[in-house]
Amino acid sequence: MKQNTGISVLGVDPGLNNFGYGLVSECYSSLKPIKYGQYAVPRNISFDNKLVFIGEKFASIIEELKPDYMAIEKIYVARNTQIALAIGVVSGIIAHSGISRGVKVAFITPGEIKKIITGGGQAIKQQVCFMVQKLLGLQEDPGEHAIDALAAAISFISINRFNDLAGEI
Repeated sequence: MKQNTGISVLGVDPGLNNFGYGLVSECYSSLKPIKYGQYAVPRNISFDNKLVFIGEKFASIIEELKPDYMAIEKIYVARNTQIALAIGVVSGIIAHSGISRGVKVAFITPGEIKKIITGGGQAIKQQVCFMVQKLLGLQEDPGEHAIDALAAAISFISINRFNDLAGEI
């Protein structure tokens, strides 16, 4: 059996007003949180300047962490279509930040993330938070946006493991 000897995945929870990131490395099936955090985007600036702020933050995060992959939480149907469209644009800015620096980008739905992390696609935030902390050995709650980003990274790693195993059959 082929053993994955190490990848790093930058998970992203995109948002127009707040966003999270979390780098997780996998080496010999062991997960390790490298760095994670969340940012509040200044509320008193224009939409265009918010996009610039987000793009510049992610460019610097990618330059610093140099992930192999990015796993961006995919926008699902929101109550407000304008917000959904705005987050779609934000996701595109973030994806561009990675792709332009040679990072492979994947999008994962919230349902897929919940199912992989908790075993159920309808899990509540507290269940996801609990499982992410357990899987990564975190003693503290890093914040809801960072948790969502770390969950996206773990989910990508899980999908990657499955694809590696399925490719060997």
